[in-house]
Amino acid sequence: MTEHRLAGETAAKPKDERSTDGAGALLGLPTALPLVLDLDGTLIKGDLLYLSFFSILRRNPLIVASCAAWLVRGRAALKRELALRQRIDWSRIKLHQDVAALAEREKAAGRRIVLATAADALLAEKLASRLSFIDQVLSSDGEHNLKGANKAALLLKTFPEGFIYAGDSASDLAVWAHAVGIITVNASEAVRAAAAAFGKPTLQLQGHAATVKS
Repeated sequence: MTEHRLAGETAAKPKDERSTDGAGALLGLPTALPLVLDLDGTLIKGDLLYLSFFSILRRNPLIVASCAAWLVRGRAALKRELALRQRIDWSRIKLHQDVAALAEREKAAGRRIVLATAADALLAEKLASRLSFIDQVLSSDGEHNLKGANKAALLLKTFPEGFIYAGDSASDLAVWAHAVGIITVNASEAVRAAAAAFGKPTLQLQGHAATVKS
């Protein structure tokens, strides 16, 4: 499969029929508004929680019992414990190429690119370090699970002037409800319809995957 090009190389511009981008503005929105990307299922194909678990399971089948004990402390605690022990092969992580290309384009245009994910910070920061277009990472921290309403609340606090949000699942509806612009990535018909019901500028991406090149 073709490897994704990192920043500095020319990337194809995703189609955005609703954007008035005579000045290159995503969805016709000013570059002062950050582009916030979800991670699992949006920026990458797959889920870092499950990748962490299976990377450990191959070496230690007894991890299943440990996971049950960690989960009692909450999902964020489980993610942190797995992140501390994971053996993910990062060269096999696949980006959604159209999302990464859009982020690169917007970064070049002067827009801030933020990764906001329910994945643990140890994993989110590791992946972000391989991607030159990421400016900031917001993630779960072992105590708080940054998903749904929790993510929406933090984004509203961090970016009170507004933000554009790219996500893929029903849990992202809580964030899209407060976003200025909506990007759906490989989302189901039901999720796309629910997102469109907010009546905000919307872009749909297919989420074509390609291997991260470091």
